[in-house]
Amino acid sequence: MEHLLWFFDAHIDATGLTPMLRAALVCAALYQVDLALVIGTWLTRHAGMTSGHPTMAPGERKSAMVVLPTLLRNPGELRGLMGAACSIAENRYPGELVVVLCIDGSGERPDLYQELKAWVAKQACPSNVRMVVDGLETRAGKAVAMEAGIARVKAMVADGELAAIPELFFNMDADSVLGPRALERMAYRLTRKRPFRNTPYMIVTSNVVVPAEQFRQGWKSLLRPRCWIALHVAREYLSSITYGKFNWKVFPVMDVSGALYCTWTGVHLVAPYYARFMQNLRYSDVARWWMGFGPPRFSEFRGKPLPEAMAGPGDDTWITWLACIATWKNGKLVFDAPATPAHALCRLIGDYFSRAVTYDPLAKVYSNTPTTFKGLFKQRLRWNSSRIQDLERWGKSHLLHWHVGLPLFLSFAVVFFCITGFAVGVFAPLLGLAVPPGTFPLAVIVGVGYSASRISSTIAALLVSDSPPVEWAKLLALPLAGPYHLTFNTWTLVIGYFRDLFGFGEPTNFAPEETLRAGGLTRVALGYRLRRAFLMGLRALRHGDVRFSASWFGWRETRWNPSGFDGWTSGKRPASVRVPSNTEGPDE
Repeated sequence: MEHLLWFFDAHIDATGLTPMLRAALVCAALYQVDLALVIGTWLTRHAGMTSGHPTMAPGERKSAMVVLPTLLRNPGELRGLMGAACSIAENRYPGELVVVLCIDGSGERPDLYQELKAWVAKQACPSNVRMVVDGLETRAGKAVAMEAGIARVKAMVADGELAAIPELFFNMDADSVLGPRALERMAYRLTRKRPFRNTPYMIVTSNVVVPAEQFRQGWKSLLRPRCWIALHVAREYLSSITYGKFNWKVFPVMDVSGALYCTWTGVHLVAPYYARFMQNLRYSDVARWWMGFGPPRFSEFRGKPLPEAMAGPGDDTWITWLACIATWKNGKLVFDAPATPAHALCRLIGDYFSRAVTYDPLAKVYSNTPTTFKGLFKQRLRWNSSRIQDLERWGKSHLLHWHVGLPLFLSFAVVFFCITGFAVGVFAPLLGLAVPPGTFPLAVIVGVGYSASRISSTIAALLVSDSPPVEWAKLLALPLAGPYHLTFNTWTLVIGYFRDLFGFGEPTNFAPEETLRAGGLTRVALGYRLRRAFLMGLRALRHGDVRFSASWFGWRETRWNPSGFDGWTSGKRPASVRVPSNTEGPDE
């Protein structure tokens, strides 16, 4: 061993890798800095120093609503929704609870919709639980369906069925099942006081668990690709506990799990209005704020709501960012930007040490995962490309809310440079470019460190989440954790970023094209824009009936070009350039 260490030490010095290795070790230490805190949480709980099952006192039992927006296209989705609804009703939430099963596109299968309503009417729910069915006849996307569910609750208040709109809001995937007391645990955590502040948290995320039956079906399951994929996803979800969910790392966490989260209903009530408000923001407003004229005030905004602007695969991230910019004033949520850049700096420092997003590892929600290579790859492409869309939507607002914008920018920069370095490392040898000396031993050292990190984080997560013995089978996925991460996280990130930034945009079938157009969603999509301009230029040279304008590079529909969204959802190939009739004049 001594000779081996001497060899590596001499080789590293000879190849000049010492600074790189030192930087790698510093990054690893920062990345794992909270591992001791995670283990400490588990030790204090099992030593009886903290309660493993916190309960809400009678005066703390706030009313809540759970909205399950979902499609209803086949009997399997109906059975999944029924299972999710039963797990909510039986979760023993101690306060008043309204459960809204909101169907996105109920007109597609009216028979299943009526069967769901009949099933709900027969349910014998606990006395504190109300369960209702609502929906949109035509599909409009998850975010719009969620707003329909909230509108139903408002109508119940107006009709006297409810005394007031519930204070807490849970969003849950309709194909998931709750773990014991998950709702109460999350509500308890949300209402605790944040460190260094006298106000509660803004949003709580859950512990997403892949059901054991998906990855363990006897020893023969080790030979089944579907079970292996489910096993790796289960281990990935588990290790996410120690890779950021506790929100104790250097970069603050700014997203939550869409499978289940809990926030204040006030966040969702203003969300569609803030979506419209952000579309009215201009860079000139940011410049005026820097010059001392103050920011545009959302509290003075009187525009109409625009829930379509929240639609898309990043709707849970959208809500998280909105919750993070909110502040408590006199017991109410306020969404105005800091008055000056100095105030924004103070908010940045304060929220760094008192973070708005929190987590409970025992608030479990069991959610199925895609178990085919194609299905999982498509899911991760959607996840990894949604962040760019959300950043584009929120860009101007982040310039005012530094405590949200700066961590997101730094995180984006780190990811961008990491995937750029990864791409260079992969393609440089293929292109005949010189590879720096010592690359191989550095790769070996990084690989060993990566494996040690995965093993320690997985074991820590199993402990802190009180995982039963069957879930320790997830350790079997560790030998292939690197290739799995490379395939389903790194490559999908590279492809998703490339498509949205330099290609033709990632497909948007998470919401209909009509919703995305109404919400004003756009993309960078340089490939699409340049191709569009090239074809318009060809038409101008050939027919001379179209003038050069910014619309050549635009995303919206013109009489010469379809919208950039045409065909992404429907599957139909959009026409590149539409030939006008003889009655149409030149382009304006």
